Amino acid sequence: MEVFDNVLINVLQIVVPFAIYLFYVAYKNIDDDRENELAIILTIFSSMYIGIKFSVPIINGLPMVIMNIPLIMSYYKKNNIAIAMSSIVLVIYNYKFYDAFLILLILEYLLYYIIYRVFIKKFNINWFVIAFTVIKTLFMVGTLTVMQIQTLDKYFGVLSLGIIFAFIALGIIYLLQKAEEILKVHTSIKEIEHDKQIRTMLFQITHEIKNPIAVCKGYLDMFDVNNAEHAKRYVPIMKDEIDRTLILLEDFLSMNRVRLNKDILDINLLVNDVIDSYDLLLKEHKVKVKKEILDDEVYVDGDYNKLTQVFVNIIKNSVEALDKIPVIEVKTEVKNKKIYIYFKDNGIGIPKNVLDKIKEPFFTTKTKGTGLGVSLSYGIIEAHGGKIIYDSEEGVYTLVTVVLPTVEISNY
Repeated sequence: MEVFDNVLINVLQIVVPFAIYLFYVAYKNIDDDRENELAIILTIFSSMYIGIKFSVPIINGLPMVIMNIPLIMSYYKKNNIAIAMSSIVLVIYNYKFYDAFLILLILEYLLYYIIYRVFIKKFNINWFVIAFTVIKTLFMVGTLTVMQIQTLDKYFGVLSLGIIFAFIALGIIYLLQKAEEILKVHTSIKEIEHDKQIRTMLFQITHEIKNPIAVCKGYLDMFDVNNAEHAKRYVPIMKDEIDRTLILLEDFLSMNRVRLNKDILDINLLVNDVIDSYDLLLKEHKVKVKKEILDDEVYVDGDYNKLTQVFVNIIKNSVEALDKIPVIEVKTEVKNKKIYIYFKDNGIGIPKNVLDKIKEPFFTTKTKGTGLGVSLSYGIIEAHGGKIIYDSEEGVYTLVTVVLPTVEISNY
């Protein structure tokens, strides 16, 4: 029972780093080969270090054959750096048991590499583990014989260690292969979903562009260059449709390319500037603005133009949703090193089914909307390390909360 406990302890110490590696790869969704190579090297050496530091002998008086499993994993991953470094560490580790056989130890681990190189094109890790086990067992038996430690229990112990090693190595490789297969399936599903989203977006933008172009074509078909009335009526319509198409394309390009030109700025001043610059628009729609903007200077590391774009989009959406006695409330407050900017209107509100889809690209309830404004705003704020929260009650109000991290000016 003690041997079983020792085997289990050693296996767990070696396997845990590889389990962490798989979780890391799954969580990070690593596509970069260099990052993946670095991760597997760190995993192998972590496994080897933990094994050397904390493992307990399965059979007293014999070296820890199980310590070769990280080397097997290096061969399985076909990582030459890990193979070389693991082999060197194992030669040094085994040297304390066979202090008169350093050259043989070096030759032994060179033999493993030669076998690996010879069969690399038709490399089957399971057969390699069996060949590795046989060579390791024969080497240990030969060494014990030369050292005149020829007791039956030692030979039986070496044979047992070989069998245990082979089963553990093959078992770990099997589990690793299955885990990697699951990760590949998961990655494939994500890629399929991503491709589906791209196709959907391309279909939607094609549809959106097709409509104004079709309108322009229809008016051009009816257009009589000798008719001044046609020019007066049709040209402005076609111009509006072309402008709409250009806005759609500009929004689409911006959505896929959020580039920030950050600088330290007073966010309260920016909000005030936006409201002041759209004062005429607000007055035209007879919108009353109630401001509770902090007088204190609150700084964020942000892009002035992009943040202005977000706030303008929120205000314009509010104005378009207003009826009865239009009121927009704008308020700022600081909590937990973050500034909260509230835009609340008493408009028609947003239905629950619309609220759930509001940040999806191309989703819009407006007859002339592109459905990209809100989605782009989400992208800009998230790129600033913040978030946008929509809350609404149909027929009562809509509250848009923009949250941004603040910075201490003394740090800059």
